[in-house]
Amino acid sequence: MRNVFDFFKRKTNTDAEDLYLRLCKGKYVEYPFQTDDLGEGMAVVKEVIMQYWKPRYLLDHAVRRAYEFMSENEYLQTVKQEDIAWEKLTTLPLYAVNRAKERSAHYPTQIGRFKNGVAEVRWELNPDGYYFMDDDGFGMTDDEEITIYGLIDRRGAVVAKFQPVNDSKEWAVMKEQAEKRVKENKKY
Repeated sequence: MRNVFDFFKRKTNTDAEDLYLRLCKGKYVEYPFQTDDLGEGMAVVKEVIMQYWKPRYLLDHAVRRAYEFMSENEYLQTVKQEDIAWEKLTTLPLYAVNRAKERSAHYPTQIGRFKNGVAEVRWELNPDGYYFMDDDGFGMTDDEEITIYGLIDRRGAVVAKFQPVNDSKEWAVMKEQAEKRVKENKKY
């Protein structure tokens, strides 16, 4: 009977390890996918969705694991409701708040470079009017860009809640706190 139990104890790859192996070969190394270096042994696999490059997967080369950051339907996968500073979104238009509630990343969303174990995520909830303009200059609206920012760790987990950031001092404090949390292995 011992051999039967040993079978179940064998180490198998985790989902994150299997995803990493899949993303490093095959269809994921050519268009419509592209892998960009993010520093500190991290990378992002982007995919063209609706004519725009979207950050789909986060790769951690140091531990050979990958995490789905955004679904193919443009919903953020590692961001949870509690990862958004709702009290700081009260002055935003309802449609922008609803996009945050849905975790919709239809508009430009980017993951920045990693530094001290964290990376900035820029999540646009509403684009400016130029976004809707065609090649001939028609279709532009009077929309204003609405962007919120957060910080993630190597697994894509949020370590500084998403919120509007209005000045560099506020951002520096957020970043410093996030780096400290990562170092101490804590959440916000």
